[in-house]
Amino acid sequence: MFVENMESRDKNLSLQFYKYVCNIVGSEEVVRTRREIFTLRDISDSFAFGNATSSGSKAEGLDLKGSDYDQMMQVKYIRVYESLNDVQSYQDKIPLVMVNNDTKPGFTKIRLVSNSHLDVIHQWCATLGEETYISSKLFREHYLNSFDDLVVHGPCLSTSNGEVDAAFCLRCNEWITPAQQWIHRSRKTWPHPTLVTAAVQYGVLFVPIGCKNSPNEDLQWRISFSVTEKLLIHSFSHTQLLCYALMKMVLKDLIKPRHGDLLCSYFIKTIMFWLSEEISPSEWKPENMISCFLDCIRRLIYCVEYKTCLHYFIPENNLFEYRFIDKEHMELLNTLRFIYVSPWISVFETSTFHNYRLQSVNSRGMILLASELSCYCYLHRSLSSSIYTAITRLKNVCLTEELITFTLSVYAEEVLKSSEHCNMMARNKLFYQQYKRTLFYLKISLRSSSISTWLLQASLFYNCKRFHECLDIINYCLFSSNPDKIHLKYANSLADQTVFNQIKQKWGLLYAFKYLMIEPVRFRYPFYLLPHELKPLKVDEYCSIPPVVYSYLLQFLCCHQLGYNRGKHDALHDLELTVRNQYLIMPIKFTFRNIYKSLEIVRSLI
Repeated sequence: MFVENMESRDKNLSLQFYKYVCNIVGSEEVVRTRREIFTLRDISDSFAFGNATSSGSKAEGLDLKGSDYDQMMQVKYIRVYESLNDVQSYQDKIPLVMVNNDTKPGFTKIRLVSNSHLDVIHQWCATLGEETYISSKLFREHYLNSFDDLVVHGPCLSTSNGEVDAAFCLRCNEWITPAQQWIHRSRKTWPHPTLVTAAVQYGVLFVPIGCKNSPNEDLQWRISFSVTEKLLIHSFSHTQLLCYALMKMVLKDLIKPRHGDLLCSYFIKTIMFWLSEEISPSEWKPENMISCFLDCIRRLIYCVEYKTCLHYFIPENNLFEYRFIDKEHMELLNTLRFIYVSPWISVFETSTFHNYRLQSVNSRGMILLASELSCYCYLHRSLSSSIYTAITRLKNVCLTEELITFTLSVYAEEVLKSSEHCNMMARNKLFYQQYKRTLFYLKISLRSSSISTWLLQASLFYNCKRFHECLDIINYCLFSSNPDKIHLKYANSLADQTVFNQIKQKWGLLYAFKYLMIEPVRFRYPFYLLPHELKPLKVDEYCSIPPVVYSYLLQFLCCHQLGYNRGKHDALHDLELTVRNQYLIMPIKFTFRNIYKSLEIVRSLI
């Protein structure tokens, strides 16, 4: 009886802990939606010379503070082969071949098969003996010079704010020999054979970074299994994913502050994969949450103690080789052992849990739940294909109708920003075609967006000298801009996410975005919708203005064109009041630059 009571108590504690962590990390539904958002981004996102695949914690379904988002930018006109015998004759792809001599397991050199292609990729090439190799260093630097505001971060190019890492890479469409044993390895029931087959069919990637301190480091490439790793994480049960998230929290908040970069998140992922092979999937369930998490900590201690963390796909590569010196090793072990014997003291003192408790207190009883809200940021910033291409691609993806509709509405708004519009004062065939096309995109975009889309339509009317219609739209937008609106950000607070969750569950995603969210009015090159008086605001390919600020700017310009002096002064007064109170303005340096410059422009027209 005593044992049964203990087991019952442990299960109840685990269930409570599971629900608590779900509030911080996200429920199964939230995680699934996050993954769908990045699947949509992969479908829509492309660049002139390749395809992009999402990677990193966010694409895996996690959106914790500090979670990274990586893009694997595969150069599509190149194909890597494992050996010369595998090379096929492809007129549209440049063949390269792996060279594994003198490289550590997990790394390779990549050689040019024929000098006939040298003129295309000569900027990446370096000669070693009589052979021509693709230099990882030159490859990395080539793409660094192709984009502004990027810095080198390992094999990746990162934005200055650290929000996105882009790894330009090469692909081998076949599963390589050094990882063959992974296919047939003895294991329990995870991963499922269908997942293994999917991984093998995709092949592997090569990212431009060599083995540190190797003689030919600049010629070496690291073999990357990031696509397969994402598939494996997606196959985790929710309990597995929560344990993985907790391990990442412990690493970020407890281990790194004390021990720097001795451990990294890739080691945590690798250990989770090995452990998942050994533990039956039926054990990873909510009522075992605590014991499963302690199993993860115990395995990490074991790996550190014996300085052994074998690469999951290429076990000949010990990731902990030469990693620790004696003093660092013992100090790290002491920290890990303390976490294991005092898990509650440790976990609940992480900054993630501390911030959650703090927000719970400050929210005055509001139930705080993590959502997928911030991940929609990445979808809004990524759409580059035509709407017709998007519709074609979306037909082949198993996603909810509501999410697909949302994506198409975002596409439509992007078209409104970037399309060339004819003179709506002219009443000819071209006018009616353009007018119908504009209304078509407006109606689609209004499914999920309200104020910013209406203001784009108001801009169109202004540029076509239809000032009264423009003022009508502005009045509607100002009426709709109430202080309860929520900005879409890369890191929305839990309070924002809770409100979004509640509205979404009650009324649906489209309603939540249309009536709860508010976004800046963004203009894109070639800036046809931006009033000519405000053209000095444009920088590079984008111009962004807060919606209430833009409403008063446009109201001022309409009154100026109509000769309404009283209206001009009222609009300027309301604009200055909006700026002073920072009403529905996100505190971003670039935004305030645009605001103050726009104030100078309208004041000059008084």
